[in-house]
Amino acid sequence: MSSGNLGSCTHPELFAWSKDLDPADYLFATYRISAVCDAEVAAVGMAMEQSAATVSIPGFVMPEPLKGWTIRVRSISKADAIEGGIPAYSLSTEVYPQEGQGSESRERWDIELAFPIRLMTGRPSQILNILVGELPRLGFITSFRLMDALLPGTFGPGPAFGVQGIRAKLGNPPGPLLCRSMRPGVGLDTKTMALLNREVLIGGFHLVKDDELACFPDDDAFREHLQIMIMARDEARERSGEPKLYIANLICEPEELEARWNMASELGVDAILVAPFIQGPGLLPRLAREARMPILAHNTFSDLLSRHGGWGISDAVLCGWLRQLGADWFVTPGPFSTPDYPADATRELMQAAHRPLDGTKPIMPILQGGKQPAGLEGYRAAVGSNDFMLIVASWVDGHPDGLAAGARRFREAVEG
Repeated sequence: MSSGNLGSCTHPELFAWSKDLDPADYLFATYRISAVCDAEVAAVGMAMEQSAATVSIPGFVMPEPLKGWTIRVRSISKADAIEGGIPAYSLSTEVYPQEGQGSESRERWDIELAFPIRLMTGRPSQILNILVGELPRLGFITSFRLMDALLPGTFGPGPAFGVQGIRAKLGNPPGPLLCRSMRPGVGLDTKTMALLNREVLIGGFHLVKDDELACFPDDDAFREHLQIMIMARDEARERSGEPKLYIANLICEPEELEARWNMASELGVDAILVAPFIQGPGLLPRLAREARMPILAHNTFSDLLSRHGGWGISDAVLCGWLRQLGADWFVTPGPFSTPDYPADATRELMQAAHRPLDGTKPIMPILQGGKQPAGLEGYRAAVGSNDFMLIVASWVDGHPDGLAAGARRFREAVEG
């Protein structure tokens, strides 16, 4: 990196990668950005913003002690052009270039930053705070996407069950797993929900799950809901002669979590779903370390982070984080397994879910959104195996021969 065009940075050496630094002390993350300034200026500004932007205050702060705390720019390379980004703006701080800002550029750059692991102290809350934080707020950046960021193993235990643990709970059935999410998600009485669950499980589905929108006003209402759903599951087990699983909604307030987690465990719930990008990513390792039951990391809210190709966080990065933190299931993007989802994105997503990673178990993909037997070949091709779960409601709910018959037909298709 040159030092002649680094904006307002007074000590560029503190933000440049050096061969003297130990890679083991750093987490490496790659961002794809466009900016209204030189790529080097943007990269240093990003590094400054998320670490020690102010490195000298006469009589108080000297640069030397900050060397181990600053983010370093490791590499900059040109990426694909874009059609456009968001408007730029400028502020009078050390981070912003005070000269040389131009019009929006169609050029994009891949910038690799090296983050001192000590900045994150192994805390899951620091993942978004440090690796994203106020970077999207920087006025000179007009497009922003976090493309790669593998966490150190200290951030989570990984899945307690993973793909094979989930399948084992069901007796290792052939083909992908079939699950009905409770529909309608709101407004239906609990007993009718339970009847729907029982029918689809008897028909051949492996699991049923609460909808993410389900909300319980107090612990008594939550307990009653669990008891009724568990009774339906148990009846389906008895009548089908097969293992059946029920996934309960554990999206709740922080002060409710402990009691409801214990309640689900004591009553015999098989798995739970949580919303890590609403409840906080630290929830996953907190529950996964106890290894009581598999955890479904629901996608509610998270598509806001990932859906726009020029802004946010890549699906593969989010999947990798969920896996490392301890989720057993993750939800794939809506267009996954369709021609609208790029082949390279599919490959990167499945690699994040399944690649060997210090003994960390693979995480199971969930495909949802209008899934039906006719699409099975495409679903399998996208995942690369039968180790995935399909959320199916509309196809079985509308089957002309009824819910149980629809479930039976789908089960025959996945095992055929």
